[in-house]
Amino acid sequence: MKNRPLWLNLVLLVVLAVMPLLLSSYGLKLGSEVLIMAIFVMSLGLIIGFAGLVSLGHAAFFGAGAYTVTLIGDHLNNTYVLLLAAILVSGILAFISGLLFIRSSGAYFLMITLAFGQMLYAIAYKMEDITGGVDGKPVLATFDLGFGAIDSRLTFYYVTAVAFAASYFLLRVFISSPLGKSVRGIKENESRMTALGYNTRNYKLVVYTLSGMMAGFAGGLYSYFNEYISPDLLNWMFSGQALIMVIVGGVGTLLGPAIGAGFFVILQNYISSYTERWPIIMGLIFVAIVLYGRGGIIHIVSLIWNLLFRRKNRDQNMQHKEGTGIDSSKSGTSV
Repeated sequence: MKNRPLWLNLVLLVVLAVMPLLLSSYGLKLGSEVLIMAIFVMSLGLIIGFAGLVSLGHAAFFGAGAYTVTLIGDHLNNTYVLLLAAILVSGILAFISGLLFIRSSGAYFLMITLAFGQMLYAIAYKMEDITGGVDGKPVLATFDLGFGAIDSRLTFYYVTAVAFAASYFLLRVFISSPLGKSVRGIKENESRMTALGYNTRNYKLVVYTLSGMMAGFAGGLYSYFNEYISPDLLNWMFSGQALIMVIVGGVGTLLGPAIGAGFFVILQNYISSYTERWPIIMGLIFVAIVLYGRGGIIHIVSLIWNLLFRRKNRDQNMQHKEGTGIDSSKSGTSV
C-alpha cells in the first residue's frame, strides 16, 4: 500500500506517453485541451481541497495569463518570457487580491472572488482598443521553445503533457512538504492551528498565490493552443465550470480535479456533436455523480478497485484456509 503513489505516478507517465499512439489528429488536439484544463482545475482544487477556500473567480487568473501572453506577444515573441510573464502577472494578482480576500471565509470569500472575476471581465470587455472587447483578440505570438515554431499537434501534445506532469509533481511535493501539511491542518482546524502559533492568513495567502500562478500558466498555454482569446475566459461561468470539474473529479485529491477536467471536456465535445441541448444532459450526469458518487469519480474508481482487491484477497485467504483445514484433518486422523 505504501508503494501505491509510486505506481500511480508511473501509470500516469505511461498513459501520457502512450496516448498519442491511440489518438487521431483531432484526439491529439482534444488531449492537449484536456491537459491544459487539468492544470487549471488542479490549481483550483489545491485551494478548495487542501486550504478550504472555495473560489468562484479563479478564471480571473487563467484569463490574466492568457491576456498577458497575447498582449505582450504583440511586441515580443519569446515563449519562455511570455509564459513567465503570465505566471508572474497572475501571481501578483493573486497575491494582491489574496491580501484582501483571505480575511473573509465561506460564502463571503466565494462572493468576493466572484466580484473580483467579474470586475476583470468588465475591464476586458470595455477596453476594446487593447483587448478587442467582445470580439476577442487573436494570438500573434508563435509557440517556439528554441527549436522552431511548433505547429505539429503531436509535438504540442507532448509539451502540454510535460507541463501537466511537472505541475502535478510540483503540487505533490508541495502537499507533502511541511508547508503543505500546515495548510491542510488549517483547513481541518484553523482555530487549533492559530492557538499553536501559526499565522493562518499567511499560509492561506501562500497557497492562494501559488494557485493563481499555476492558473496563469495554464492560461498562457491555452492562448497558444486556441490562438484566440476573449473576455469569456474571465467570466464567472468559466470559473463555475472549473468548480464543477473539481467536484465531479474529487475534492481533496490531486488527480481528482484533473480527471474531472478530462471527463468534462471530452463529454462536452462528444455530446455537443449530437445535440444542441448538451448542457441539459451534462447537468443530469453531474447531478447523478454528486448524489450517488460522493467523493467524485476518483472516489468511485477507488471503491471499485478496493472491492476487487479485497475480493481477490478474500478468495485467496479462503483457499488458503481450506487447504490448511484439509491438512490438519489428515494429520488429526493419523494421530
